[in-house]
Amino acid sequence: MQSKMFYQKVVKYFLLFIIIFLTISSLPIKAEIIIENEWARVMPNGSGAVYMKILNSSDLEDKLISASSDKAKMVMIHRSVRDGDISKMIHIHDGIEIPGNSSISLKPGDYHLMLMNIDNTFSLGDKINIKLNFEKQGIVEIFPITKLRPPMMHKHE
Repeated sequence: MQSKMFYQKVVKYFLLFIIIFLTISSLPIKAEIIIENEWARVMPNGSGAVYMKILNSSDLEDKLISASSDKAKMVMIHRSVRDGDISKMIHIHDGIEIPGNSSISLKPGDYHLMLMNIDNTFSLGDKINIKLNFEKQGIVEIFPITKLRPPMMHKHE
């Protein structure tokens, strides 16, 4: 009789363990976003742009869906495109996909964050606070340094 009760307890705890294990292993894993080489270009007219490399070290894709700054009234995701001799900026309403285990660069002449109505107290070398809103990762805060041109990227061989 005792061995039957012992067997039932073992089976009960084993099934409970299996249920918990399957529940935990089926939960989505959060994307792991890393920001590198962030910098900003600020213009005297109160606009500017922010550039960076976004790395997704997770197997899951994520999406940059919006951005904000306490130093700019509006931050929009834009992409510069060339059509023949004409360059234009397109407002990206649905965000930028970052595939799993991949990266995307926001750089001059391509994707960037457009800053509008920037606080006019900025000088070259100052840092601007930007909050990036990702679909899975959530908020990632960066502090790009304001520059006139891209920083020199170091090459490691």
